[in-house]
Amino acid sequence: MSRRIATLVAVFILFIAGLAWGQAGGTSWDRLKPEEQKTLQPFKERWNTMTPDRQERLRKGADRWQQMTPAERDQANQRYQKWRELPPERKETIRKRQEDFKKLPPNEQQQIRERSKWYRELPQEERRSIREKYQQMTPEQRQDSRQKIRTMTPDEKRDYFKGRKNN
Repeated sequence: MSRRIATLVAVFILFIAGLAWGQAGGTSWDRLKPEEQKTLQPFKERWNTMTPDRQERLRKGADRWQQMTPAERDQANQRYQKWRELPPERKETIRKRQEDFKKLPPNEQQQIRERSKWYRELPQEERRSIREKYQQMTPEQRQDSRQKIRTMTPDEKRDYFKGRKNN
């Protein structure tokens, strides 16, 4: 009788372990939709050995890719190519900044997004001028300028930088 119970317990444990392994294993390649397989083709050989988290991130990326227009895909390819050409130290700096950004409270993240959007929308000549002025500042001047700019509206910022251009 005890041998029968031991066998049942062993089968039950193996069954539970199999379920857990199946869940931990993520999605097998064969279960991906055909359009996902097409987009994720470069990962086919490694797919079944990836963590479920990595698989999920790649699937989400494939879904975003499928939703992009051809022009958006071209832009994404160009950004990826630039990324690949960066030296490892620069990539590490960017990764670290991204991690730091993710740790910020949502309202601070939003402020940074808005400032970045404002800067990107400036004419190229104006961005160049701002960059040059910033590079010529001492560290103390840069800190003072950053603190002052954080509290400004987009219009105040534009006026501030136009005024600095003329100085």
